[in-house]
This record gives sequence, C-alpha cells and structure tokens, in this order.
Amino acid sequence: MIRLFKHYVPNAVLLLGVLDVILLLLAGEVGWTIRAHQLGMTPTPVITRWPELLSYALFLEVAMVAVGVYGTEALQSLRYAVARLIVAISLGVIGLSTLYFLIPDIGFWRSNLLYAMGISIALLIFLRMLLGKALGSQAFKRRIVVLGAGARAQRLK
Repeated sequence: MIRLFKHYVPNAVLLLGVLDVILLLLAGEVGWTIRAHQLGMTPTPVITRWPELLSYALFLEVAMVAVGVYGTEALQSLRYAVARLIVAISLGVIGLSTLYFLIPDIGFWRSNLLYAMGISIALLIFLRMLLGKALGSQAFKRRIVVLGAGARAQRLK
C-alpha cells in the first residue's frame, strides 16, 4: 500500500489508475486520428496535441475519481464498474465541452470527443475485465486489522 494524501491506496488500485490514464490518452489520440481521416486531413505529430490529450485524460480521471470508479464496490463488481464508468465519462465529456468553450486553444472538436468517449468506455471496461482475471478479485478486496480477540472481534468475517 502507498500512502497518498493521508489515505492508504492499494498498489493494485494505483496500477489501475495509471493504466486508466494511459488508456485515456490513447483513446483521445485514436478519436482525433479517426476524425482527421474522415475529414481527409494529414495527421500531425502527436506532440502538437499534448495539451488537448492531457486535458482530456486528466479531466476524465478526475471525473472517474469523483464518481467512485475506484470505490470498493466498483472494483469488485464489473456491473458497478461499467455503470460508474459510463456515468463518469459522460460527465467528464460534458465538463470538457465546457472547458473547451472557455479555453478554445486546448480544445478537441466535439466530434473527436464522441469517438474518444466510445473508445474510452470500451478500453476501460476491457482493462477491468483483464485485470479482474489476471489479479483476481482478492487484489481489490478491502483489508481491515482487528485488534483483540473478544466477542465483537469474533463476529467479523
């Protein structure tokens, strides 16, 4: 476990968060590339889009934390995870549309956001299925320490 802002974060959850950010960056880039090919544009180097990609990935990551994608129920059940991911990414894209309206220099087109949103949902669900199989559900279970051996401690299971 790693201590982060006076909270203990399991290594598996931290790994999941880092992989989520990487996949969100990838989804943003793929969404932009798909839309560029539809418009007949020649793709520019990725380095020219770093502010847009970082704003996309970090804003959606904050939305995912706010909605509770890394909560215990969402980490143990794929059904909860899918529901929370869809809500988080939808809210994040709505927030990004507002951000891009206020700061147009770092903005994706809204059509790019649509593609990136769909790709993000698919990639993040696939990641949760993959990590659920690879690490097992025990990696995301809550752990508690029981001090004592009295009657109340015996009731905990």
